[in-house]
Parts: sequence; C-alpha cells; structure tokens
Amino acid sequence: MYKWLVFLLLLVSCAKLTEERRERLGRSYYQDGMTAYARGDFRAASSNMLEALKLIDTLTPEEIKNARFVLADSFYRSRDFVQAVVYSEDFLVNYPNSPESQRVFANLIDSYFRVAPDSHRDQTYTLKAIEKAREFLLKYPGSDQTDRVLEIVNRAKTKVARHEYLIARFYEDYGYYYSASQRYKTLLTEFPEEIQAQEVLFRYIKSLLLSGEQIKRQKLRLERLIQEAQNSLKDARAEDKEAIQRRIEVLKSEMKRWEEKEKELRQEGLKQMQNYRETFGENSFYRQLLRYAGR
Repeated sequence: MYKWLVFLLLLVSCAKLTEERRERLGRSYYQDGMTAYARGDFRAASSNMLEALKLIDTLTPEEIKNARFVLADSFYRSRDFVQAVVYSEDFLVNYPNSPESQRVFANLIDSYFRVAPDSHRDQTYTLKAIEKAREFLLKYPGSDQTDRVLEIVNRAKTKVARHEYLIARFYEDYGYYYSASQRYKTLLTEFPEEIQAQEVLFRYIKSLLLSGEQIKRQKLRLERLIQEAQNSLKDARAEDKEAIQRRIEVLKSEMKRWEEKEKELRQEGLKQMQNYRETFGENSFYRQLLRYAGR
C-alpha cells in the first residue's frame, strides 16, 4: 500500500512539473515572439508564435489574438505571402471586427496579388485579390486602408487585362478568330481603363470579321460527324437507329447554330467598324478593316 501511495505521489508530481514546464514554454515562446516583432525581426516573431500556439492552452484569449495577429503580419512583412494568406484568413475568421482587421484584410489582398504569377500564366489569385478588395470596400467604407486597396485593385486589373490580351493575341495569331473576339470583347467591356482602346477595338473587329475561318473548320468537323452517323445507320440494329438519328439531328442543329453565329459576328463586325471610324477616323487600322470586310 505504501509503495502505491509513493508511486501515485510521484505521478502527480511529474504531471505538475510537466504542466508547469508547458506553461513556461508557452509564455517564453509568446514573449520571445512579441519581443522579436517589436524589434522588426519578423522571421523570429513568426517562428516563436507558431510554437506558442502549439501550446495555446497556456495563453490568455488576448495573447492568442496577439499571437495570431503577429503571425499574419510577420509573414506579410517578411514577404512570405503564401503563409501571409493562410494566417491573415485565419485572423479575419476569428477576429473580424477587431481594430487590426482592416490592416490584416488589406495585407491579405496584397498577398493574393503578390502570390499570383506573371501575366503569361493563370491569374486565379489576381482575381481573388480583386474579389477580396470588393469585399473590403463594401465592409469598410471610409477605411484608412481604402487608398491602398484601390491601388492594389488597379495593379491587379492591369495584370488580368494583360493576361486576357495575351490569350486573345494567341488565338488571333493561330487563326481562332471567334475565340479571340470573345477575349477582346471582355477587354473592351471589363477593362476599358487598362487597355489601348484603339488597338483592342481594331483587333476585336478584325476577329469578328474573320471568325468565319474558325467557324468553317467547326462546320467541316460537324459535317464529318454527320456523315459518319449517317453511314452507321446502314448497319445499325433497329434499337440503335433512333439514337443515331437523334444524334444526327443534334449535329445538324449545331451546324445551323454556327451558320447563324457566323452571320451575327459579321454584322457585329460591320457595325463596330462604323463605330471605329466615328471614334478614330479612317486611319491605317480602319483601312485594314476594310480589306477584312471585303470592301
């Protein structure tokens, strides 16, 4: 009995020491993190706060909030923008109405913008920055971060516009004029301040007028599919013929749709030519458009 009592006392003592050690560690990491942050050593600050939050039960609610803020801000200031996104989002979820939230939100927007690759590649994160900026401007009207956020939006929109332009030029250069026209239309309607309107309008009209070349290839493909389906009817089983016939009707309907689309695109191209002439005059671009229109 005595041995068991000694053993239990030792267990309680060890547990107490372990708890006290955890408490000391949590406090130490937190204090070191705050000290490093104050002196501008943001890598040390984030490293210590990550450790402190592993011992989150040793911190007060205010200290937990401070630790999360220091993490988000330190990653941003040390230009680790991927981690800045993660911990800024975390802070805003937990403390959406705190005094620091506007600054953290602005940092988050900038981090999304900076994480995105150059204009030649996917701009998902740039679009995310714009989306978050809209959310910010609705949530915090009159914020002292507004000018900063608007400046990020301007840079982000310019980057997305450049991306759209490069894709449009790729389609245009390889003869996919219908696809190019849709990209140029997006640029004209959604990014009027970020583009060279005269050139983009010229390329939009050119692509509209030449869309028939891409549509012709599409129609040839449909004709081939229709012919293949019609040939298969000869040897098809009775129960399969109805399905094949339905496929033929769908393909013919698609053919008609493209024929109508071709006419619509040409009409739109001619209409936009008139707008171009009224806006920019009969310059060299306009004379090229006359050739594309077959006049």
